[in-house]
Amino acid sequence: MKIKIPCSTSNLGPGFDTLGLALNRYLFLDVILSEAKNPVKISVEGNGKEHIADDESNLVICAMKTGAKKIGKELPSFHLHIKNEIPAYGGLGGSGAAIAGGVFLANELLNGNLSRSAMLDIAVEIEGHPDNVSAALFGGLTVNCFDAEQKVHCRSVKIEKPLSVITCSPHFQVHTKQARKILPQKIPLKDAVSNIENAASLVAALMSGDFDALRYVTADRLHEQYRAALIPGYDEVRKAALEAGALSFNISGAGPTVFVFALKNEKEICEVMQKAFEKNGLKATSEVMKIENHGIRTV
Repeated sequence: MKIKIPCSTSNLGPGFDTLGLALNRYLFLDVILSEAKNPVKISVEGNGKEHIADDESNLVICAMKTGAKKIGKELPSFHLHIKNEIPAYGGLGGSGAAIAGGVFLANELLNGNLSRSAMLDIAVEIEGHPDNVSAALFGGLTVNCFDAEQKVHCRSVKIEKPLSVITCSPHFQVHTKQARKILPQKIPLKDAVSNIENAASLVAALMSGDFDALRYVTADRLHEQYRAALIPGYDEVRKAALEAGALSFNISGAGPTVFVFALKNEKEICEVMQKAFEKNGLKATSEVMKIENHGIRTV
């Protein structure tokens, strides 16, 4: 059995912990059942393979075990081969893809009857927030919220009109805990109102194809102004990208990857962002991606 899980960017500026967007770089998981005494064997290739555990602490395996427990069955012995296309420096939903993939695999291997919504509940229990795992499971633009009982609800919107998402990953890592710790616990009312306005307008712009609105609806007042301090050269990279024709500029997830929406000049935008990071002493990798409207699926 082989499955592919899209990577994702999250927040999209004002949609903190709420909005996810699936992109066309993938985590591939290939499972072969085994009769070996050792229940799990893992092999890894691709981006960041030196940082991906090849024992039972692997995030895919942990998610599989959690999924199996929810289903009420034990996992069989198997060999798991992981191939990672997702840029490994952080901010593009690598952990979300691994968690969603693990829960999905457990359901497939055990002939479980988990719906994607039930898989999302399990994935959020592991990840702590729904934006990346929902994009991995459902694809497209995902809009998430919690009800009074703290159950997550996700709506996935397919974005059909062509739009480039250009990512630039400086070669260092920002730990999510660090990126959350830097955020204030209280914010001014005017900042909260600004984010509500922009998040709602951003969803409307992506759904309607009014991409010119991305020039202003991606502005954020909750987290980016604080997290920017963790990314050397942030202001210079932002200025270079916008001057080269990017519609927007935002931190992807908790960073350090940044991304822009663009309709033209993709190659130039990649180059100027990388050069701006290099001027600040950081090597960086850029990629031109497209929105992936399909979530996790078998291949």
